[in-house]
Amino acid sequence: MDDTTARDILGIGPHATREEARTAYKRRAKILHPDRHAHGSQADLRAAERAMAELTDALHALRFDAAKRTSDAQQATHRVWTGDRYVDVPRDRPRRPRHRGCEVCGHTPAMWIDIRALNGLIILHRTDRYAATLCRNCGTAIWRDVQAQTLTLGWWGIPALFANLAVLVNNRGYGAALRELDPPHARAAGSPAPRSEPMPLTKPVTARVLPWLATATVVIIIVLLVAAAMQARG
Repeated sequence: MDDTTARDILGIGPHATREEARTAYKRRAKILHPDRHAHGSQADLRAAERAMAELTDALHALRFDAAKRTSDAQQATHRVWTGDRYVDVPRDRPRRPRHRGCEVCGHTPAMWIDIRALNGLIILHRTDRYAATLCRNCGTAIWRDVQAQTLTLGWWGIPALFANLAVLVNNRGYGAALRELDPPHARAAGSPAPRSEPMPLTKPVTARVLPWLATATVVIIIVLLVAAAMQARG
């Protein structure tokens, strides 16, 4: 795999750094990982496995040698004499068109979402970010899983309790925006997305048992603690 193809798969530009490439890999891996597509058919699962393998190959294929970075920087600018000194001026170079559409299925319309999954760890908590351009179907399927995970695992700890409220509000805003998006109707020409069709919708959050059970348990614990504190004062 050549360097240009690898960067296109990762969705990074020609001057991206190694750290930016790793960040792009982690972001896309959370969306394309086969576990995220376990609700679909075997064909969907195989497509996700191929996409994940291709994404990993792309990261390993990148080259970040100093000579290439210097060459790229020189090609990006040219020196112009201003009358008393030379200055570097950006060179106008045509850019390759970036494919628009859902990063999972390539369909349009699609929108950018940036949601979180929070996992409370008593004293600490861990937050996973899911950010991508997605159509209504793919975005809703991923949003439901992430929101259900947050409602189930995000309450456990005093810091996590307050952080989880902020996460849920943030996620809810993107969920509402996804519901207002038109249904996916056309695949963008030349899209590199691994799936040919949008993801099947997963079970709604309100129809899942664990989020309700976890949330209700936390509410009951808080009520009992408040009642005990009031009784101790009285």
